[in-house]
Amino acid sequence: MKLENLLQFKNRIIYLVISIILLILVRNSLWYFLLFPPYLYYLFTNHNELLKIIIIILGLYLLRIYQFDNIEIENSAQSILKVKKDIKIADYTSFKGVYDRKLVSVYINDWIVIRPGDSLLCNVEITEATNNTTPHLFNYRNYLRSQNIKYIVYGSECEVVKNSLDINIISHKLNAYIDDNFEYSNEYIKTFILADKSGFDDSLVKQINEVGISHLFAVSGLHISLIVLSLITLLKKTKMKIEYIEYIIISFLCFYMIITSFSPSVTRASLMFILLIANKRANIGLSSLDILSLIFIFLIFIRPYYYYDAGFLLSFLVTFIILLSSNILKIESKLKQLLTLSIISFLVTIPIILNLNYQVNLLSVFFNILFLFYITYIILPLGYITFIIPFFDRFYYLFIQLFEGVLSVSSRINIFILKMYFSSIFSVIIYYLLVFMLLHYYESKKSLKRPVILIVILIILVWGTPYYNITQKVTFLDIHGDSTIIIDRFDKCNIIIDTGEYDDYNTLVNYLKTNNIKRIDYLIITHYHSDHYGEATDVLNNFKVSNLVNRNNAFNYDGINKCGNIEFFVYSNDIEYLNENNNSIILSLFISGKHYLFTGDIEEKRESNFVESIDIDVDYLKVPHHGSITSSTREFIEDIAPEEVFIIVSRTNKHKHPSDIVVTRYEEMGIKVNRTDLDGTIIVSYLFGKEYKKVHIP
Repeated sequence: MKLENLLQFKNRIIYLVISIILLILVRNSLWYFLLFPPYLYYLFTNHNELLKIIIIILGLYLLRIYQFDNIEIENSAQSILKVKKDIKIADYTSFKGVYDRKLVSVYINDWIVIRPGDSLLCNVEITEATNNTTPHLFNYRNYLRSQNIKYIVYGSECEVVKNSLDINIISHKLNAYIDDNFEYSNEYIKTFILADKSGFDDSLVKQINEVGISHLFAVSGLHISLIVLSLITLLKKTKMKIEYIEYIIISFLCFYMIITSFSPSVTRASLMFILLIANKRANIGLSSLDILSLIFIFLIFIRPYYYYDAGFLLSFLVTFIILLSSNILKIESKLKQLLTLSIISFLVTIPIILNLNYQVNLLSVFFNILFLFYITYIILPLGYITFIIPFFDRFYYLFIQLFEGVLSVSSRINIFILKMYFSSIFSVIIYYLLVFMLLHYYESKKSLKRPVILIVILIILVWGTPYYNITQKVTFLDIHGDSTIIIDRFDKCNIIIDTGEYDDYNTLVNYLKTNNIKRIDYLIITHYHSDHYGEATDVLNNFKVSNLVNRNNAFNYDGINKCGNIEFFVYSNDIEYLNENNNSIILSLFISGKHYLFTGDIEEKRESNFVESIDIDVDYLKVPHHGSITSSTREFIEDIAPEEVFIIVSRTNKHKHPSDIVVTRYEEMGIKVNRTDLDGTIIVSYLFGKEYKKVHIP
């Protein structure tokens, strides 16, 4: 596009951005298409000449997505992998690399010393990243797509065959320098110099998130401004011409983007400074909003799925809102301006923060102001000074300890923590419409009572989703081990049967949080194998559990137990088996006229004893022992006569469950088999007497 053609759209380039965002939203959910008609009507009425360029831009963006989605890699048994960045060495080695001239994520099943630029000869296995199999939780496929990566390469028997120069060696060397010279402040130096927060302890990250100041540790406009202003001040003392100073600043920012591996916030802030300088020098006349819009369009074309990166999303969202709210922020008092800015930033990021962390601290507006000054004027500058003069490492650590002490105290103030999740698309749309309404009222000097009340009502409605939920659900969770969640309508009953193996990703707990569940009525642990109780502690720590049922107290529940509109019956077991699997609790659960039988990991002997003493027919069976050959005898299946069965089994289980013989046995008897290893998380819902089944295929 020629410059003169671009200039005719000055102060309106933001409409191109809005069009791309709407297209992205529609591609993720057709419900967002409801926003298109009013937007197109507005454009047609007020900016008709923009429609042609918008159509061209959207067409090119769709072409860019198509190009990425159709990337193909030629598979071969042994190939060359080139190391690029993000090298991590633990029990295995991982890095971002290049294979067949495509960027890939690499995992090597061994410990190997490598650096950017190394070429490895490996036996390789290539796979395309899969979707998350539990709704609303972390999606590794989208995470990789945000980095322009489509394929994962698993390597073995690797050896370094070549070394070449790679631009990423700079950040690699700096990382090694920080490791070698900073014993006390290592992770803080890496955060502020390399934009790498991976060194922070999990407990520290949790406290930072609870207080709501994680953005202060993302190198962004604030940090870039401090660096640029410091450089300008120093360079001006040399009496250097301003244009030469600007060239140095631009060169430094380009270098800084490289050493931070083009972190979204660093890239956005650096390009903003560079283009502002170019805009001023060339007297182009673009506004700051125009420049930010051009940066957004440029980056989204470079990485068409960049919007899946939380850093990219938050960085642009907050910056756009700040620029759009420039009239609101024209306040004489710096403190009031800072408070207003903090409130606006907090409001516009609430849905994103909640959907990332499942909670937000309502006091974060004030914590931001408290910690902003300390981090901006003490922690950050001292970090840069310490990086240059490592002798200050221990001295710098004293200020870090003070910060962490205050942070620890602040994180304990949890009475203002709001725990909820925006699971509904409509609630997100309505929320942002109300926030823009609030900002408009504030700018127009109107009373804020109405938009504030409406926002509070919406928050309460989203928080209380379970209380007016009219469906009942039985969820067979795709998890390592075994876990089933039963949710009654109107939050009358929530039951968990087993929790699965211990899970660093907290799949069970986070799934419950995405449903805005606050209370568990019955947590039932069928037996004492870790793949059935591994996450029990996390459940107990995150939710109020009214009843904990295990095989030691199961006799207390051997009658009909009514929980809301759900009933369950625990079958008594008077025999202590040597095989712990056979000590599993067996229970019947009745929901919406359907009879489910849950059997833990019982094996042939317990199955035989059970059908000899109990005469029942069931609708649905949770298959014993993940479909193992040691269970699901023909006699057992014939006696309970299920219509459908559900096998909870991980795709990566070491025992190669389920047994093909067992699966065939069910199918030959005309019984439908559902499997979490093939179907992902399986949700059976009941609404107005009708049953609906939804799967989440990898």
